[in-house]
Amino acid sequence: MFITIKHGDNQQFLANINCSFLLLMHYIRDKAGLERTELIDLCEENGTLKLLFLVKFPEDNANKFLTPRGTYYICRVERGAPGTKHENGYRAFHPVFKHPPLDLIDSLRNQCDFLEKSRLKMLRSQDGKKPPTMEALLSSMAGQVVGKSTGKAGASAASGTDEDGSPRKLTGAAKARMEASRKDKHR
Repeated sequence: MFITIKHGDNQQFLANINCSFLLLMHYIRDKAGLERTELIDLCEENGTLKLLFLVKFPEDNANKFLTPRGTYYICRVERGAPGTKHENGYRAFHPVFKHPPLDLIDSLRNQCDFLEKSRLKMLRSQDGKKPPTMEALLSSMAGQVVGKSTGKAGASAASGTDEDGSPRKLTGAAKARMEASRKDKHR
């Protein structure tokens, strides 16, 4: 169960994912010449982030998060400056690759913007309640990635519009689910 990791000036190496997530991340940092404290993530060749820096249980097996025989790029995670009100914010994801494809950079930028907007939206909706959980961020991110990967039909299904952009009529069951979902959000 190996994956290919790309980094640097068109360099790559194999990594065994049949180990703990923590061990794999230390191995990747060592092989790529990064500091052990540096916050990194992996993204697929199409730019989809794996959000590994948000993993709660580093002792979990790495094959839970990564696909065998997959190819991944190393990305640096840039957060806000420590000690400021933006320290938990997402500033950017930078591929650790000399000449990354332009669509990869665009995808990383879009995901970073989405994560930051979701984080801020959750903070505003919490208003004095406990801070948002990482599971909530991950689930909202998963919905966004699935919508983009399915194309126009997937995006229109999520937005409640037909493929031509006109509003879709809801059946009784779909309408009830939508109302229940709205009520849950406002609690």
